[in-house]
Amino acid sequence: MLQTGSEPLSAFPPVEYEVWRALVEKDLKGAPFQRRLVKRTYEGIDIQPLYTAEQVSDGDAAVGYPGLPPFTRGGRVLGCTEAGWDVRQTYDESDPARANRAILEDLSCGVTSIELRTGGGGMPISNVDNLDQILADVDLGQVAVAVDGDGSFVSAAAMLAALWKKRSVERAQARGAFNADPLAALASAGCLPGDVDRCLADMAGLAVWTAKAFPNVTAVGVDTAPYHDAGASAAQDLAYSMATGIEYLRAMERGGLEVNAAARQMRFRYSVGCRLFMAIAKLRAARRLWARIVEASGGDEHARRMVLHVRVGRRVLTTRDPWVNMLRNTVCGFAGAVAGADAITTAPFDAAIGEPDEFSRRVARNTQLLLREESHLHRVVDPAGGSWFIEKLTDELAEKAWTILQDIEGRGGMAKALLSGRVAEEIESTWQARLKNLATRKDAITGVSEFPNLEEEAIEKKPPPSEGGARREPRSSSDPAAAEALESLEAAPGIEPAVEAAVLGQVSIARVPQRLEGCRIRSRRQRIDGD
Repeated sequence: MLQTGSEPLSAFPPVEYEVWRALVEKDLKGAPFQRRLVKRTYEGIDIQPLYTAEQVSDGDAAVGYPGLPPFTRGGRVLGCTEAGWDVRQTYDESDPARANRAILEDLSCGVTSIELRTGGGGMPISNVDNLDQILADVDLGQVAVAVDGDGSFVSAAAMLAALWKKRSVERAQARGAFNADPLAALASAGCLPGDVDRCLADMAGLAVWTAKAFPNVTAVGVDTAPYHDAGASAAQDLAYSMATGIEYLRAMERGGLEVNAAARQMRFRYSVGCRLFMAIAKLRAARRLWARIVEASGGDEHARRMVLHVRVGRRVLTTRDPWVNMLRNTVCGFAGAVAGADAITTAPFDAAIGEPDEFSRRVARNTQLLLREESHLHRVVDPAGGSWFIEKLTDELAEKAWTILQDIEGRGGMAKALLSGRVAEEIESTWQARLKNLATRKDAITGVSEFPNLEEEAIEKKPPPSEGGARREPRSSSDPAAAEALESLEAAPGIEPAVEAAVLGQVSIARVPQRLEGCRIRSRRQRIDGD
């Protein structure tokens, strides 16, 4: 803008959209505008070549302000400007000693919290001594620890709580997340350690106990990885997470928590891909949708604030030319930072091939540190706010997701949608559309379908040798101590008996999985690069 006196003077006079459109159509020489310049997404949204202020409904009234309803622009007034976002890394090494070494290295070099995968395919933790070895020399009074136990979330929570007790960490000092998410476990594995209603009741019991025992720990997680990894669209991803959140709110209310306390027990974990603007819009729409749901449920303003953890989607990580995964990490981390995530997890570039090594972990954490400490992405609250394109895309995504959510609710909720196989069918339909675009190279995967190195030698990783000695095996479900502790858990409103049993090293709680056909969502990890 040029300034003359008190009146601003634009160097470029405004042009009406109709005038611009006429000039563009003239240059197209008869080619259809809609076909050449408008791209339709898997959600059915038309991405226009140009956006104007008139396309954003109601202006500031709809967009809002950071830290205020509808929370599209973030859950806090100052966002992450004071301390930056939480750099949270995930660990699933098979060997306790190697896992401990990786954790200590990361914590000393910028990682601020850790998440342990203890469920299927994760760390084989059978007792508190295993967990103690993995977290040796970690100051549990200062470092937040989250666990991801899949269907065995009660066992995982009991182990972590027992370790806090063993280390004499005050309950008010303990920080972390138990991430009980039975519906994600059902979608991922097609089975649960009991029927769905029973697992939802266990989750609610864990939430009630956590709310009383640990003021700085959340009990419940809503993870979209099973849907994102299978090829779901951004709107489907949003709708399934919202439907899951509603299911969990109802379960916790049945368990005795009022809506405000129940909402504060929840943390949302979204996987994102390399379509930058779609990822940013998805995360902003998620906060808006959740705020509306909690408001409709009677929640207060504080309870409507979503706690948002963003992770790189495993489906975008390739096994061929894995070095490009460094760039994918950067895009995903950038999207999470711009969208105002509370925590971000970047993946080692070789995670699709096998257990990551020290170098790949270093690159993963430094990607975030560069975005935060050198690019200063956290210094601006909602930098995407006010972009006509981003605001319009956020609106359209929220509307599409709300329509899918209403359909799920009309059919009985997320649990029934999973059990009926409907969710799997919907995602399969989207995946087939993606598959067609991949086959015709309409969707490109750099280093695979575009610009491949035909002479590239595949990276092979052998399972690293065990360094931690023999591991204890979990006690069987017929073990008297396990049975007694499980009975105590089932009879009690909380998990205190399970924690006591874990402290004594008596039990690793596990029920026999019940296979539920038709509800498993097939993962397409390492195969596609999408939103």
